[in-house]
Amino acid sequence: MKLKDEIVLGSIDGKDFAIATGSLSKDFNGIINNNATANYIFQLLKTEQSEDSIVQAMLEKYDAPEEVIRADVKEVLNKLSELGILE
Repeated sequence: MKLKDEIVLGSIDGKDFAIATGSLSKDFNGIINNNATANYIFQLLKTEQSEDSIVQAMLEKYDAPEEVIRADVKEVLNKLSELGILE
Protein backbone atom coordinates (compact mmCIF):
# COMPACT_ATOMS: atom_id res chain seq x y z
CA MET A 1 0.00 0.00 0.00
CA LYS A 2 1.02 3.60 -0.47
CA LEU A 3 -0.47 7.07 -0.49
CA LYS A 4 -2.31 8.01 -3.64
CA ASP A 5 -0.26 10.31 -5.86
CA GLU A 6 -2.71 13.17 -5.33
CA ILE A 7 -1.81 13.43 -1.61
CA VAL A 8 0.70 16.20 -1.00
CA LEU A 9 2.66 16.43 2.24
CA GLY A 10 3.83 19.74 3.61
CA SER A 11 4.99 21.64 6.65
CA ILE A 12 4.36 25.23 7.70
CA ASP A 13 5.83 26.71 10.87
CA GLY A 14 6.77 23.23 12.08
CA LYS A 15 3.27 21.83 11.61
CA ASP A 16 3.05 18.82 9.31
CA PHE A 17 0.01 18.20 7.12
CA ALA A 18 -1.35 16.30 4.14
CA ILE A 19 -3.84 17.59 1.58
CA ALA A 20 -5.61 16.04 -1.38
CA THR A 21 -5.16 17.55 -4.83
CA GLY A 22 -6.52 16.85 -8.29
CA SER A 23 -9.41 14.45 -8.69
CA LEU A 24 -8.90 13.09 -5.17
CA SER A 25 -9.93 16.47 -3.73
CA LYS A 26 -13.49 15.76 -4.96
CA ASP A 27 -13.72 12.84 -2.53
CA PHE A 28 -11.53 14.21 0.25
CA ASN A 29 -11.40 17.95 0.66
CA GLY A 30 -9.65 18.63 3.89
CA ILE A 31 -6.34 18.92 5.62
CA ILE A 32 -4.89 16.17 7.78
CA ASN A 33 -2.80 17.67 10.56
CA ASN A 34 -0.08 15.20 11.52
CA ASN A 35 1.94 14.84 14.66
CA ALA A 36 5.55 13.73 14.22
CA THR A 37 4.69 10.04 14.40
CA ALA A 38 1.85 10.21 11.89
CA ASN A 39 4.00 12.34 9.60
CA TYR A 40 6.71 9.66 9.67
CA ILE A 41 4.12 7.06 8.63
CA PHE A 42 2.96 9.37 5.82
CA GLN A 43 6.58 9.79 4.67
CA LEU A 44 7.02 6.02 4.60
CA LEU A 45 3.80 5.66 2.61
CA LYS A 46 5.18 7.78 -0.22
CA THR A 47 6.58 4.43 -1.40
CA GLU A 48 5.02 0.97 -1.37
CA GLN A 49 4.89 -0.42 2.18
CA SER A 50 3.33 -3.23 4.15
CA GLU A 51 2.03 -2.87 7.67
CA ASP A 52 4.99 -4.92 8.88
CA SER A 53 7.54 -2.74 7.05
CA ILE A 54 6.05 0.37 8.67
CA VAL A 55 6.10 -1.26 12.10
CA GLN A 56 9.74 -2.28 11.58
CA ALA A 57 10.73 1.26 10.55
CA MET A 58 8.91 2.66 13.57
CA LEU A 59 10.66 0.20 15.89
CA GLU A 60 14.01 1.41 14.57
CA LYS A 61 13.08 5.07 15.06
CA TYR A 62 11.11 5.06 18.32
CA ASP A 63 11.77 3.51 21.71
CA ALA A 64 8.38 1.90 22.31
CA PRO A 65 7.05 -1.64 22.67
CA GLU A 66 6.16 -3.38 19.40
CA GLU A 67 2.55 -3.95 20.46
CA VAL A 68 2.08 -0.20 21.05
CA ILE A 69 3.67 0.70 17.72
CA ARG A 70 1.68 -1.97 15.87
CA ALA A 71 -1.59 -0.70 17.38
CA ASP A 72 -0.75 2.89 16.44
CA VAL A 73 0.22 1.93 12.88
CA LYS A 74 -2.95 -0.10 12.47
CA GLU A 75 -5.05 2.84 13.70
CA VAL A 76 -3.42 5.28 11.25
CA LEU A 77 -3.69 2.85 8.33
CA ASN A 78 -7.35 2.11 9.09
CA LYS A 79 -8.12 5.83 9.13
CA LEU A 80 -6.27 6.45 5.86
CA SER A 81 -8.10 3.53 4.29
CA GLU A 82 -11.46 4.93 5.46
CA LEU A 83 -10.53 8.27 3.90
CA GLY A 84 -9.75 6.52 0.63
CA ILE A 85 -6.26 7.95 0.25
CA LEU A 86 -4.32 4.68 0.07
CA GLU A 87 -3.63 2.65 -3.07
